[in-house]
Amino acid sequence: MAQKPPIGVDAAPVTTEAFQVRAEVDLSAFYQRLLNETRRLMTDLGQQGLSGPELADAVEAGLRNLSDVPLEQAGRGAVTEAFNLGRNLSAQRNAAAVQTIVRTEILDENTCDPCDSLDGFTTTVNGPGYFENMPPNHCAGRDLCRGFYAYEAA
Repeated sequence: MAQKPPIGVDAAPVTTEAFQVRAEVDLSAFYQRLLNETRRLMTDLGQQGLSGPELADAVEAGLRNLSDVPLEQAGRGAVTEAFNLGRNLSAQRNAAAVQTIVRTEILDENTCDPCDSLDGFTTTVNGPGYFENMPPNHCAGRDLCRGFYAYEAA
């Protein structure tokens, strides 16, 4: 089930803490990836007869050749989440001035089926489906989602 973003004008500290926790989790995952890859390289290269400075140089080269894709995906995911939660905080602060909210997928021609089916979904601040359908909820690409809510003033 989709997690609800904070509600109300006092939600900024909750959102900030959520991002700090996410950053720690992301960093922990990257640390674990580097640790696992270092262990694998040391085992594989050691079995090939490398040792000492040769082993260290080969492990370093192996780590330098790791793909940046996971880092890029985590960055995109954090930006998507921050963008949509930031817009939610603003909508909460200005709820009286927001008449209609529309989910839109106009930024991406490669929209997944779940997002495509939600394109045009209309609600109000905290109204039916507001949190459940807030991007990137339901997105098959999750961190790649470029959907967002458009807030229309009263």
